[in-house]
Amino acid sequence: MKHTQGATTLAVTSPADNSSVSGSPVTVTGTTAPGNTVYAAATNTDANSATTLATTIADASGAFSVDVAITGGTSVLNVVAVSPGGATAHAQRTIVFDFVPGQLILDVSDPGGDDNGPGTYQYPTSDNFHAGAFDIERFQVYDAGSDVIFRLKTRDLAPTFGSPLGAQLVDVYVHVPGAAPTSTAASFAGRNYAIAPAFAWSRLIEVQGFGQRYIDANSIPNTLGVVNISANAVSRFITFRVSKASLGTPAPGWGFTVVLTGQDGFSSDQARGFQSTPQDFQFGVCATASADPHCTVDPATVPKAIDVIAPPGVSQADELDYTLHTPVTLTGVTIP
Repeated sequence: MKHTQGATTLAVTSPADNSSVSGSPVTVTGTTAPGNTVYAAATNTDANSATTLATTIADASGAFSVDVAITGGTSVLNVVAVSPGGATAHAQRTIVFDFVPGQLILDVSDPGGDDNGPGTYQYPTSDNFHAGAFDIERFQVYDAGSDVIFRLKTRDLAPTFGSPLGAQLVDVYVHVPGAAPTSTAASFAGRNYAIAPAFAWSRLIEVQGFGQRYIDANSIPNTLGVVNISANAVSRFITFRVSKASLGTPAPGWGFTVVLTGQDGFSSDQARGFQSTPQDFQFGVCATASADPHCTVDPATVPKAIDVIAPPGVSQADELDYTLHTPVTLTGVTIP
């Protein structure tokens, strides 16, 4: 005789799928049949699938609420309702507890909708590139004891080319007062910009979906160590950390020049190139052909910077305007 498992009802009303939560525990609420046992398991996919479990009984109206402990990172919530007769129902939610250990020492917001360089740049036309992928919203630095943690939030961080940050390339040029040697050069000459002398860097951290670069400013740069990189489509933060032993301890007066552009592993400088107008996999200097001086330049000469963190009182559109500045020179933000 064949036995089949029956079904019961289940509706999870909170938390929403693909949402951020502010702390632990997270409260799971919903409805099912009165008297059903409800199990809620939280599995952290960022921490070796560590799992916590909580259970409750639905009340006479079928409502339930149960608190489940979670840890920092992404967790998958599996909620199962089981009737006294063994009938089951299942629902799943993905949540992010955006917890960063350590002390926040710099938190800078950036205007939305300025992911167009000097004001004319256009995204590549391929549907692999999502609106907001190169639009910085926030930059943060944390002192986390033995490490320094950096976070960059974008308006969209949908996985691209199989990587959580497959479209983006982030450069952070770190200025340490009194450090030597320093440099005002960009990561590669082909990036077509310089760093302001007041923000001359002694350390460069470059992160992308398919590689990294962490070097000093020597004429023949030394690799300083490994950058630990992660990205989350829900929180939209790219998170990367380096050791204090290699970077130093950030303090007031330290400066950070932050540049976001497109990643391209087939390019000699790892950055996506430009054409006069946007192509499938190339940025456009302008949307259409035009006599505007911004649009008539050699596309190979424009700064590869789609969005930057400009300091107070500095206009990004002006700073990146290659018709006004030769070379384009970028300034940074400092720890107060």
